[in-house]
Amino acid sequence: MFSWIVTIVIIAILIAAYVLVFLYARKRQKQFDEQYNAAKERHEIFVLNKKIVKERPKSKWMKYARFKTYQVVGRISVSQAVRGIQMNKMQTMTFHTTKSEYDKIQPNRKYKMDIAGNYIGYVHAPLPSKVKDKKRDGKGNKAEARKQADKNTKKAKNNK
Repeated sequence: MFSWIVTIVIIAILIAAYVLVFLYARKRQKQFDEQYNAAKERHEIFVLNKKIVKERPKSKWMKYARFKTYQVVGRISVSQAVRGIQMNKMQTMTFHTTKSEYDKIQPNRKYKMDIAGNYIGYVHAPLPSKVKDKKRDGKGNKAEARKQADKNTKKAKNNK
């Protein structure tokens, strides 16, 4: 009987801990979303490359854990008005993003993105299709045509 009570108490403590962590994470996410939405701007970025990096958090109590971060390196045009003079500058920056947005992005392409600081919130571009890539290469259509011609000649020989 005593072991059942201990088991129930331990389960109740675990559930309470889970709920507290969940509420804390939601609060932090809400703060981040408010900050992001206040500062976001839409820019056109030429993506140079992308990578998945395991980084250590900056907080003291989690400094030994490593977490995956999704990073995109891109070239962005930054403009600034100083004393009535408009200055434009091309700059290479490393942006952090989520896995879903990371999967949408492909290197050597231009995308319009919502950016706040060095965080990409949303990519405003459709996924590039593989058909377009083959047409750009020029090789894709020729290779397909050869394969089709080979199949047709084999069929013709088999039918005779």
